[in-house]
Amino acid sequence: MPSAFETIWDAVYAQILDLELTGATVKQQQWPFNPQSGELTAGIFVCPATETLDSVGSNQRSEIGYGFEVCLVKASNQTLGKETLATLLEWREAIRRAFHDKLPFTAGGVVRTWCEPGKVALPDAFAKQYDASALIIRCYAYEG
Repeated sequence: MPSAFETIWDAVYAQILDLELTGATVKQQQWPFNPQSGELTAGIFVCPATETLDSVGSNQRSEIGYGFEVCLVKASNQTLGKETLATLLEWREAIRRAFHDKLPFTAGGVVRTWCEPGKVALPDAFAKQYDASALIIRCYAYEG
């Protein structure tokens, strides 16, 4: 039987796929790694991030916040200008709207989801010929 973390990860991945973001290949893997071959030129990595444990649960149940980093990437030629981020910003907004303060699924006992801000543009990726952006989707479930 898969862990709650894995079950929720699968649900987050499926929900992002259901958004049918134009031009996006969505990958589910341990971290946002794109081989030097550059096989992914435009897409989204959905990766596990640190979970949180809040002590605000009811009836002596713990509220666990399972985290998932969503890293959006698009190949670039180190071109500067607002228009270069248009695709990433569309994807980012669609994902945030689907998950922020919502209940898009109940897999793994999820009771709500939240989007935590991340960098809109990642300078290290830019140096490697990619425009990249990241945010965290936090899925809350009660345990105990």
